[in-house]
Amino acid sequence: MNQSILHIKDLRVSFNQHKDKMNAVTDVSLQIDKGQTVALIGESGSGKSITSLSVLKLLPSNGKIEKGTITFNGKDLIQQSETNMRKIRGNEISMIFQDAIASLNPNMKVGVQITEGLKYHKLVPKSDLKQEALQLLEQVGFKNPSHVYSQYPSQLSGGMKQRILIAMAISCKPQLIIADEPTTSLDVTIQRQVLDLIDQYKTDRDASVLLITHDFGVVAEYADWVYVMLGGHIVESADVFTIFKNPVHPYTKALIGSIPNPENGQERLKSIKDYTFENVGYEGRRFAPETYSYESKAFNAPSSLFEVEPLHYVRFFNEREVISLG
Repeated sequence: MNQSILHIKDLRVSFNQHKDKMNAVTDVSLQIDKGQTVALIGESGSGKSITSLSVLKLLPSNGKIEKGTITFNGKDLIQQSETNMRKIRGNEISMIFQDAIASLNPNMKVGVQITEGLKYHKLVPKSDLKQEALQLLEQVGFKNPSHVYSQYPSQLSGGMKQRILIAMAISCKPQLIIADEPTTSLDVTIQRQVLDLIDQYKTDRDASVLLITHDFGVVAEYADWVYVMLGGHIVESADVFTIFKNPVHPYTKALIGSIPNPENGQERLKSIKDYTFENVGYEGRRFAPETYSYESKAFNAPSSLFEVEPLHYVRFFNEREVISLG
């Protein structure tokens, strides 16, 4: 049995907007085992990044964890003080953000930024910081680490900046890396290099990765387990092979169907039939199987995750017989 490194259970996150409160994440549960890459996939606004920021308690000031637990190596992170969280961030759990330009300090040389985590957590003597940074730069693929060490972010390309973020993320040898859309705005070749670097670190250190993405093509190649997120909820989860072989939820099918296939020529990409973003909570059309009509009494009944086959969970209604497995 694999050892669980991160376990999120019934997480609910809300945001205050003026006098209103909006639930951004509702009753989300997920687990990551040691040495595993778990993909959290969904379109923009589905709640993926909010879930990941909750792990490190980095929510915006108007965000609040309403309920739930986030257990990392047996510790409930929600109950940890800010002092304790600072010891965990970067050291035990690190995060690679999607926007390298915003994540790097434009007024600070790359080498100094790479060593900040090492310096803060006092993992390397001051006299060895530069050498450690040069080794990290070499590890993430730079052939001239001494030159890059002395450069500013503005002197680097987008792909180079993203590799700097990876160097910063792995500098303290964390057990868990949260990669939030780490290949945004990069061309396909650089995307693969960046993802390969993360995957290689995971393999070398027997670490774990939470990969946040909207790209099922990336999921197919790098993930072991998949959670599909929509409207702040997990709507389907299974191992990556099962998700592709037998997707059940209409949203999952639509995401997979949106992967371009050169062999299909001009064939139109699939979408979710009648899908809308109406603010109706998690009842109704969002999670209704196609067999339900608008007039159905079950249409507005609460939905819940249940097991449609071994270790394959889907958020539908309780009428199990309407679910078609293939």
